[in-house]
Amino acid sequence: MNMGNVMGNVSWLTKDFRSDGRLRIGSTGHKNLYIALGLGGSGLDAKGGIVGGNIEIAKIDTYVHIREEPNVEPDHTVGVRLHALELRLDYMATSVLMCRVSDLNVNLRDEWKLDRTTRESFIPTRRPASIFVHGVLSWDQLQMMISKSTTADLLKMFNKLEEFFSQQFNSSKRAFSGFSGASRQPRSTQSKTREAPASQSQPAPSTDARHHRHWQKVLSHVAGLRLSTMQSPLPPRGTVLGGSMELHGNNISLACFHGINFKSKSWALFSLKEPCINFNTESQEIPSTSEGNPAQDVHIVQTLACSLGLSTYKTHLSMATVCKVQIDEVDKFPSLEREKGEGNNSIERARGSTSSPKLADPNHNREVIFALPSLQLHLKTEHLQTADVPDILGDKPTVECSFITEFEDHIFVTVDAEAFFFLHDLITSYVKEKERVLGGLDRRSNSEDKTPSKKGSIDVDIFAKDWRDYNCKTWHLEPTVRLLSVAGKYIEPYGIDYILQKLGFSHARTTIPKWMQRGFMDPLDAILAVLTLRMVHVVKGDSNKEEKKVGELKK
Repeated sequence: MNMGNVMGNVSWLTKDFRSDGRLRIGSTGHKNLYIALGLGGSGLDAKGGIVGGNIEIAKIDTYVHIREEPNVEPDHTVGVRLHALELRLDYMATSVLMCRVSDLNVNLRDEWKLDRTTRESFIPTRRPASIFVHGVLSWDQLQMMISKSTTADLLKMFNKLEEFFSQQFNSSKRAFSGFSGASRQPRSTQSKTREAPASQSQPAPSTDARHHRHWQKVLSHVAGLRLSTMQSPLPPRGTVLGGSMELHGNNISLACFHGINFKSKSWALFSLKEPCINFNTESQEIPSTSEGNPAQDVHIVQTLACSLGLSTYKTHLSMATVCKVQIDEVDKFPSLEREKGEGNNSIERARGSTSSPKLADPNHNREVIFALPSLQLHLKTEHLQTADVPDILGDKPTVECSFITEFEDHIFVTVDAEAFFFLHDLITSYVKEKERVLGGLDRRSNSEDKTPSKKGSIDVDIFAKDWRDYNCKTWHLEPTVRLLSVAGKYIEPYGIDYILQKLGFSHARTTIPKWMQRGFMDPLDAILAVLTLRMVHVVKGDSNKEEKKVGELKK
């Protein structure tokens, strides 16, 4: 397939397609459905255009399992298993992202619990009904390479593809609408006219990003929900919604090149062994704190547990390292064209070994900047969200936090100041490049259209804006820091507070929980809310069909 100058020649090849399924139903409402789809391998390759690259997948299996019984809570499970995946994205014939993952497993299931005892009084500790969505994401090896321009190039690629597919869709739409006659044109124009005020009246996406109110819409949909398999509906209020998300693997390696492409002679290598992130969230409607307000407030409790080396816990091995890798004496290589077949000592071949855990290549020099031991981080936050959206002119809602850490050994740092400057320059260059690109896109979108609801517009401060105050009631962060040198063991280890102050974290007790809430907990909470809403829509759709059938039979 030729996709013009955007993606050039695109080819998609799949092999060993297979399918399996079984269905068992009964007149009493019993349903047991299992469907599985698999591929032996699949590959997508695009070359000759502005956006290019390839995706290779080996041995992918997907399955859906639905179990429903009369007067029993439903049970739905969706899973994906992937043996290996390799990804390379190119922009303007230059690689901007390389990634590969092995033994990837994704499992998603729901959990319904309904208390059939009827009580009219509201008890905060009682759960009349609960709906949870549990997700597990696991892998063996995850390796990625990026450069300073990766974020900018990915945004440019997204804009190019969106523009291309939008033009194709609009052209096809005009072509098909031509067959329907001119009589339908006024109707479409009239519908657009009716839709225009509605789209203009929609709030800006940044409003939700500032307040992070994810569960209000879902709670309104589950109030009084009637399932086809249950005789009694869900209660009008008091239902607990939430779920969990677990991510764990054996290894993560991230190479950040100090430059705009992968030809840089130095890069930083971040490695994590046995990382695990476990997130839980629960939300429930409670009586409003405002007097005379019949609407319900929402109380949300979130917990986040991060660990390294869970299976090898309480050992003195380094579970995470930050290294500086560079090619030695790269400038001394003569600039001569070599014949085919040579190049065993080429830069490209040497650089290909960076994904290996052992950097024994004589062309490389590796220096450990940080080394972390086995550790666990526990963060718990409580949110009280009022029935009405907070006014930006009023007081900010307060997030109550509890942050506790456990380190099994010292944090080791290098004594080479040049390595610190290298890491500082690398991170600073990445941040400045991202801000430059996002700022340019924001100015361009504002010049094109001033409406905040314009599709494709990017709000630069969508993650920076946070209309919440943080109050850390419990704070326990007391690891010690030792120097990576022979004399380091004879020097008294530094406290982490001293190191954080030197790094500029004057308010670490507020900054660290705020970063973890914004970077991990808010996105995961939003994902679980969306998944729960989709699941409720599916179940609610089936229930509506059953109610229509019963109504027709009564007639």
